[in-house]
Amino acid sequence: MNRENAVPSNCRNCLHYKPEGRRGGICQMFHAPVQSHWKSCSLAALPFIYLLDRSEAEFYGIPDEKEQKVS
Repeated sequence: MNRENAVPSNCRNCLHYKPEGRRGGICQMFHAPVQSHWKSCSLAALPFIYLLDRSEAEFYGIPDEKEQKVS
């Protein structure tokens, strides 16, 4: 799975966004109030990016480096 754009489009899709109240939330990275519809900053991260990378390896049967044992 190849992701062309690894940055979320707005704050509500960011890993660091925590909803608070009815319309807004808090950016846990900056400890600042933000609106969910705002365009995300350059430090934004997708919440499930690591799970996607892991599932792709499992799908193709690529063993994890930690699982390999030397006899």
